[in-house]
Amino acid sequence: MEPMNACHLLDLATIERSLRDVQENFGRLNARLDERRDPLVDAVRNNMLEGYALIDRCVSEGVDLFDLQQIDRLMEINTTVLCGTSPQRRQEYADHVAATEARFFHNEDGVRDLLEWYVMHRKDSVWKRAAGVFVRILSKPQLFIEGNHRSASLIASFLLMREGLPPFVLTVDNAVAYFNPASVVRRLPKKGIRALFQLPKIRKRYAELMIAESRTEFLLAWSNGAGAGRHNRGGRVQACRN
Repeated sequence: MEPMNACHLLDLATIERSLRDVQENFGRLNARLDERRDPLVDAVRNNMLEGYALIDRCVSEGVDLFDLQQIDRLMEINTTVLCGTSPQRRQEYADHVAATEARFFHNEDGVRDLLEWYVMHRKDSVWKRAAGVFVRILSKPQLFIEGNHRSASLIASFLLMREGLPPFVLTVDNAVAYFNPASVVRRLPKKGIRALFQLPKIRKRYAELMIAESRTEFLLAWSNGAGAGRHNRGGRVQACRN
C-alpha cells in the first residue's frame, strides 16, 4: 500500500478509457494503417496502464531516467509493458528479459547510444527531445527485443511530464498518425545517409503530433489533499510537494 501522502500526476482512469476506446475501435483503425498490427488485447492495455503508473512514480519522485544511476528503470519500463507487475508473469518471461537486458546494456546501439543522443540534444525543446527519443528507440537496431513502440511512448511521456506537460496517450483520433510513421522508422538505421535525410523529418512529425495531442484531461486536476498534480494557467502541471 502506498503512503497517504503519495503524489500522482496522471489520471489513470481517463487514460484507461482512451485505451479501451482504441481497443474497441481497433478493427476500423487497423484497416487505415499502412501495416496491419496485432489487436490491442486486455493484457497489453493493462500493462500499458502499469507503465503509465511507473512513469508517474518516477516523475513525482524526481527520478531522472537518463541519469546513469537510473538507467535500469528504462529497462523496467520495457519489462512492465511486456509482463506487467505480476511475479508469475515475469518468471515466465525470465529468459526473454535476460536476453533483452544483454541487448540493452551491452549492445553498441543499446542504451549507451540513446544516452549519447540525448546528451547531444539536451538543449532542444522538450517536444523535440521526446520525439527524438521515441524515434531513436524505434529505429534500427531497436533498443529492446519487443515492446519498442509502447516503451518509447512511455519514455517520451516521461520527458513531457518532467516539463509539466501531459503524457502522450494513444487515442482513436491519433492512432493512425502514431502508427504509420513508426512503420517507416523501424526500417531505418539510426546512422548513415538515410538516417541523416529521413529521420529529422519523422522526428518533426512526431513532435508536431505530441504538441497537437497534448491533453490535460490525462492529468489529475488539483484537489484538496494529496494525490493530485496542480494545473497552472498555461495548462502545465506542477509536481506535487509532500
